[in-house]
Amino acid sequence: MNRFFLIIILIMFSPFGFSQVEKNTNGFYNCFRMAGTRYSIDHRLLIAIAEVESGMSPKAIGLNKRGGKVVSEDVGLMQINSSWFPTLNSMGITRNDLLENPCQNIYVGAWILARNISSNGVNWESVGAYNAGFKGANAPFRMKYAKKVYAKYLSLTGQGEYD
Repeated sequence: MNRFFLIIILIMFSPFGFSQVEKNTNGFYNCFRMAGTRYSIDHRLLIAIAEVESGMSPKAIGLNKRGGKVVSEDVGLMQINSSWFPTLNSMGITRNDLLENPCQNIYVGAWILARNISSNGVNWESVGAYNAGFKGANAPFRMKYAKKVYAKYLSLTGQGEYD
């Protein structure tokens, strides 16, 4: 019996006591799990998207430029694009909320991905559209992005690297 408790304690305090996925989430693991559950999306896919989008940085801001001029910005962990701001504002969610509340940012990212899946199905095209949208001309960007997320997802699920 004492041996059993010793093993449990060793596991808890060993580097293997917590999953690598949980360690990589910058303290937001439960937010990813809850958002994934809410929108029926594997939380590890949401984590993979956040790692690709922001490097898991809640204060990340990305500026999208065309011809040297800023045309939109992406904010927070899930890099929510400013094209969503009017819709989100109508729901009481502001740009500042997305930067100051990482959990809310994760939920919004999950909601956007769920909308993509609802309109286009459960596939990597829907994941790619999270970053590049569904416009036909963006197909190469969608697939490039989806491959990055897929590779990260494989590493998070312990399934190896994507070739």
